[in-house]
Amino acid sequence: MSRKLTWGAAVALVAVTASITVSLTYVYAMKNFNTKVADVNARQAMYTKLSEIDQKARQDYIGAVDETALNDGICAGYVAGLGDSQAKYLSAEKYKAYVSGNSGKNIGVGIKTARDNDGNMEVIEVMPNSPAEKSGIKKGDTIVSMDDKEIVRITYGDALNKLDGVSGSKVKFGILRRTEDAGASSGTETKTEKLSITVTRAEYTERTITSSMINGNVAYLKISEFTDNNAEQFNTLLAQRIKEGAAGIVVDLRSNSGGSVGGMAAMLDTLLPAGNTVSYRNKAGKVTVEHTSNANEVSLPISVIVDRNTFGAAEIFASDIKDYKKGLLVGEKTAGFGTKDEVMPLSDGSAIILSVANYLTLNGNVFNGKGIDADVSKELTDAQRELLAKNQLAGDQDAQLQAAVSALIRQGANVSQAPGAAAEVPAESGAATD
Repeated sequence: MSRKLTWGAAVALVAVTASITVSLTYVYAMKNFNTKVADVNARQAMYTKLSEIDQKARQDYIGAVDETALNDGICAGYVAGLGDSQAKYLSAEKYKAYVSGNSGKNIGVGIKTARDNDGNMEVIEVMPNSPAEKSGIKKGDTIVSMDDKEIVRITYGDALNKLDGVSGSKVKFGILRRTEDAGASSGTETKTEKLSITVTRAEYTERTITSSMINGNVAYLKISEFTDNNAEQFNTLLAQRIKEGAAGIVVDLRSNSGGSVGGMAAMLDTLLPAGNTVSYRNKAGKVTVEHTSNANEVSLPISVIVDRNTFGAAEIFASDIKDYKKGLLVGEKTAGFGTKDEVMPLSDGSAIILSVANYLTLNGNVFNGKGIDADVSKELTDAQRELLAKNQLAGDQDAQLQAAVSALIRQGANVSQAPGAAAEVPAESGAATD
């Protein structure tokens, strides 16, 4: 039965609908307003509390207030309070150093160290043409003091942070150097010499790639960090090894601290076929492809050695090699640091680094907090780890390197020596480097 709506009823219905709409809009607006007010009140309470602390400190604190250090500390505290392990506040000075570091340039002493059993700094590498090399510091030296303060008192971590600094600034090292002295009757005797060496900090280029041919015809490339400009070095070294007759490639990413995703992607472009290599998902759920590779690819079998200290960009590298089925991962599960960290410059020359997205595997999975599993699981003993950290682990004692060579053979590489034979990595001084 058809019914017609009277004019009065229609007007009443419109009025009711409008009333409901206004009511719902009002409820939503009030809820949104209350939320905003609560947020504003919370922030105002924070500012009030900070002002109160500042007032009491300036009134009663017996020390001098360094305004720059105070402001940097406040900003660093805010960022630390986010609970993001990757988030950082960089003062203007540290931001400049960060920018220089990402281009492969650093300002400082130019050494790599490892903490010894006494808490001192053992020099495990001296960068070529660095201030440290020019001042006479050598691999194997033990730094026991810095500016007349014992390392064990200022702590190893603080001492490590003080290696880099402003160009032209000086740092004095107290050093123990062990030397061998040939005696007439007792043969060789080890002596310890105490030295004081002052180094003037300056710009130096960090060596991030070393390369050699192992097992006769296996190209071995160790990458300690990815920078914006070391892809060209990687490609040059790899081309050199292939020209020398390499039948397979071992890429060593153990203790790789990550670094430049762009530099890493440029290396993958050499190894992988055409396709996506780096993508991430942001807070809103949007997936962005950041880097791709072209069609040209190296056809040799690849083994990638990873461990619990393989971070960030190095994990993406390993994941792509695995997911493209270009090679096998050997070693241990990686660290699981897979966030896209964006550097945001501030108006005064400082900057903050915040995690703004999660990097994804080719299958669309988040590996942050999870890591990438090795295809061939192989661990080192504690003693072997310590030697590896000091660049003193011989190839024939490196179980992970041996497993990587065997993994090449599994992939069809015509490696000169049989599985289990010594993968002889020459001493650092004899290895071709970047």
